[in-house]
Parts: sequence; C-alpha cells; structure tokens
Amino acid sequence: MNVPNTAGWKHIGDSSNTRYFAVAERILGGVPLPGSKDDGATAEENVVFQNGYFRTSKPGVVVIFFDNLASQDKDARRVYQTRPDPNVLLGTALVGGSLLSRAMGSFFLGLSKPKVPVKMFKNLDEARAWASELIAANRQEQTT
Repeated sequence: MNVPNTAGWKHIGDSSNTRYFAVAERILGGVPLPGSKDDGATAEENVVFQNGYFRTSKPGVVVIFFDNLASQDKDARRVYQTRPDPNVLLGTALVGGSLLSRAMGSFFLGLSKPKVPVKMFKNLDEARAWASELIAANRQEQTT
C-alpha cells in the first residue's frame, strides 16, 4: 500500500471521499478516505475542488494516492476524462502500489482519452518528478 504520511503537508480541504493537501508548490495531493467508493457524484465533487484550487493559485498537478480507493465506476471515469480544466490542471499523477489500485489505474488509462495527461507511478518521488516537468513546461509557455 502506498498511503502517504501527510504530517508535513498543509491540509487544503476535503471532498466527501478525499482529503487534499499541498504537497509542494503547484502540486496538490489527494488522499481518498480508506475504503471509499468513487462514483459520478464524488468524481464531479473532486474535479470541481481540483479545478477551483488551481484557479485560485497557479496551474498545477494533482497527485492522487489511490490505494485507499475500494472502487470506481464508469460515471466517475467519465468525469475524470472530460471535466478537468486543462487551463488550470496540467496533469494527474496516480500513485498506487496495491494490485487493485494499479488494475483500476490501468483500466482507466487503457479506456480513456483524458483532457489532461494522466500517468501512473509506484511512489511519490516519481510522481513529483513528472509533475515538476509539467510545471516547468507550463512556466516556459507562460514566458513565451
């Protein structure tokens, strides 16, 4: 299981099934509540939270630690595919180590063409490196 120690992170807010933390500048961490289920309504709530957070700051990346997630339905996958705002959400990193979470992530990635880049990682360090690349590319675009 890949559940992060959030003690050093600033708590930003919550949706009904996820706690959100500032992991680093322009990187938002989402930690689903243990055993939570994700459906169309909770997915919409999460996307609204993520888009809103980055609208009030600078564009960034969300890192979802999805080992706590028990299930995700097709309505949730559709929301995550179509509702992120690519003007503020640069990408989504999925961090998970359990077989179930990696299977859910692979299923989502294999079936969808999301509006923002989505990539799976085994740990936070790999996800942060990718997020940093996306943020650096966004900074470059803003200066040209």
